[in-house]
Amino acid sequence: GEDVEHTTHPLPMYGGRRFCHRRRQFRSSRALVREGSASVRSQAEDSLSPRTPSAELDFEEQEPDPNTFDDDATEAFDGIAEEIQKDTSMVRSGNAAWLMWRIVDVLVDEMEPILSAFRARLMWFGAHIAKRRSKSENDVEKKLLWTRVELEWVQRKVRPMIRVVRHMIHEKVIEANVTQYLEDVEDHLETYLEEISRSIGVCDSLRDQVRSFRDREQQGVLYVLALVTTMTSPMHLLASMYGMNFIDKMNRPVVPGLGLMDEKRGYPLFWGLGVAIVSTIYISFRFVLKWM
Repeated sequence: GEDVEHTTHPLPMYGGRRFCHRRRQFRSSRALVREGSASVRSQAEDSLSPRTPSAELDFEEQEPDPNTFDDDATEAFDGIAEEIQKDTSMVRSGNAAWLMWRIVDVLVDEMEPILSAFRARLMWFGAHIAKRRSKSENDVEKKLLWTRVELEWVQRKVRPMIRVVRHMIHEKVIEANVTQYLEDVEDHLETYLEEISRSIGVCDSLRDQVRSFRDREQQGVLYVLALVTTMTSPMHLLASMYGMNFIDKMNRPVVPGLGLMDEKRGYPLFWGLGVAIVSTIYISFRFVLKWM
């Protein structure tokens, strides 16, 4: 997946320092995303290499560890607690609007790893489908559908956040300096929402691609079966004519239009006519009609 481009507004400087730590965190997160994307790409190539018997889709949900759940839930807000403890922090010296902005900013930052995980998953699916084509795992389409459902769930959670941030921006009691930071958060939320919409489109495109490969394979099989049936039908016609048991006045076996069918003449005549008719059909399909 490609790195997400973000547009930012010019932000004011306070005492020679920029208190919007989002820039440094976002640049470091983009570097981690690049490394993660490269590792995912290499893992996808290794899993799809001929050395591996089959590429398995291991996207199963795991039960959270109750011992670490509380720590993970509050880990995102540890940075805010550290900023409040600093005397020079704007979160501490400012009013409640600055704290509210910082909380929303941290929540938006936590969305980047989620979108990176979805990008990595779609990259794996794309590599798997391009490698296996119609031989893809049977549950690939089901996994893509479930991924689409998850993306739609995230999309439903992001849209209310945008409305909340916009309401905060238009709130008159919030000072202009905080509003500029909130506008930056709004831009990031809109960028994330657009990326989610694109990821949903990629899921639909990959599902259509899998169906197209499988439909093409089925059409090829049906074409071969129809071709073989058409080319062998003259042999069935000759066999039915030979089995009609016609006899002449001397009680000898004959076939109308072919004459006497004795042991020395009937067998070579059967195969000679059959091969000639089948060869004529093959030449017509291959060189005249160009169906083969």
